Amino acid sequence: MILRRNLAEVVKRALASERVLDVGGWYAPLNAATHMLDILPHATRGQPLDPANAPRFAEGTWVLHDVCIPPWPFPDRFFDFSFCSHLLEDVRDPLAVVRELRRVAKSGYVETPSREREIFAKGRFAGLGARLGRMPEVGSYHHRWFVEAEGTHLRFSAKTTELMRDRRYYLTRADLGRKMREEESGLGLFWDGEITAEEVIIIDADEARAALRRFRDAALARLR
Repeated sequence: MILRRNLAEVVKRALASERVLDVGGWYAPLNAATHMLDILPHATRGQPLDPANAPRFAEGTWVLHDVCIPPWPFPDRFFDFSFCSHLLEDVRDPLAVVRELRRVAKSGYVETPSREREIFAKGRFAGLGARLGRMPEVGSYHHRWFVEAEGTHLRFSAKTTELMRDRRYYLTRADLGRKMREEESGLGLFWDGEITAEEVIIIDADEARAALRRFRDAALARLR
């Protein structure tokens, strides 16, 4: 849900801010947030990320809205801090969400699974299972996007099902000789004033396969 190493800093910045927006936090809301934007209602929310804090939001500041439909019902730069964790990889239009984050907030924190996590089959003996026809779950099946970052610029590329069935394009525990560590599994960034995003589109199938293989090899070199 969030990298533990970053949670304390998120809570600190949120509590120091007058107005804080949690975007898509229904499953595990941030109690330090004053406002929530989600498609699901307040009454059905999950357990908070920061249970030591009393919730600053209430039903009246829990706004029901599809985050992919701009504009969000807030003025420009209304929020001092925003929080958007493990949402962008799921939604149909992450670029719209990033644009609205930049519009309504002065600063914030964004987190997604790392690209490495999305090409990792965490189950034991995944490679052997694949050879026996039992394809492992690679990354999370419901995620739509790979996400990478350069500073506060996010790059989204559509996940392809090819990596789910071709051993050349994903990593296993056997490749690493260990489990993937938490700090390797998440991409978390704080931004102040500016956050941008683009979609990376690869049309040619051979180019897509080559890109997947290059990324797998580079990720393996980094993680070893």
